[in-house]
Amino acid sequence: MRWLKVLAIAVAVVIVFFVISALTHILYLIGVGLLIAAALFAAFKVREQYKLARERREERRQQRLQQREERRARPSVEAPRQQPNGLPPTATSPGFDVDEELARLKRELPGS
Repeated sequence: MRWLKVLAIAVAVVIVFFVISALTHILYLIGVGLLIAAALFAAFKVREQYKLARERREERRQQRLQQREERRARPSVEAPRQQPNGLPPTATSPGFDVDEELARLKRELPGS
């Protein structure tokens, strides 16, 4: 009878070992499945974001092309350039007198 109890305990230990091993394996597979599902979800999400960004980029490109065509179609009237206050006109602007500017600079220089 004693050997029967020992054998029953040994069989119970083996069965518990297999059950725990199977549960661990199942939990491991569930974890791997969740990781694969998360990776696939992230890949699809990134793909959708990339497609949206590409479409937005294409729309902006089309808008720039359309604006460029509109500017080319309109006759361009160049506005006269405005000099910031206090600065002398540039040498290319009309009404610039080199001699007058030279005389002004000589007056402003100390020691001359």
